[in-house]
Amino acid sequence: MSPIYIHAFFALIAVPVGLYILLTKKGTQKHKLTGRIWTLFLLIVSFTALFIQAINPGEYSLIHLLIPWTIGSLIYSIWSIRKFQKTKLQKYKKAHMYSMIGVYVGALLVAGVFTLMPGRLFYEILFS
Repeated sequence: MSPIYIHAFFALIAVPVGLYILLTKKGTQKHKLTGRIWTLFLLIVSFTALFIQAINPGEYSLIHLLIPWTIGSLIYSIWSIRKFQKTKLQKYKKAHMYSMIGVYVGALLVAGVFTLMPGRLFYEILFS
């Protein structure tokens, strides 16, 4: 199966799962489990993106800069919430929250808009 289909599948699933996490009660077992699953989905989306070079065959495009940003933000978010659990300092809880919101907006919503550019698969599916 092509990496683009795996990438698209997990990205499309990550959008509603992430929205669910953002809108429901925080700190519960359900939130933690869903957050771990969502993080796994985002890591799959990030790593499969390494193998997608549809616009510039054999080369990466500017959208690939979101890969290290997404992975780095996920690592920072996990580190922040673990620090909060140990110290109970609110700054770590806020860092986790804002970092995860940033990942949702940047890695899913902004990147999703870029998939609607001419020449991309979703543009062809929706507008051709």
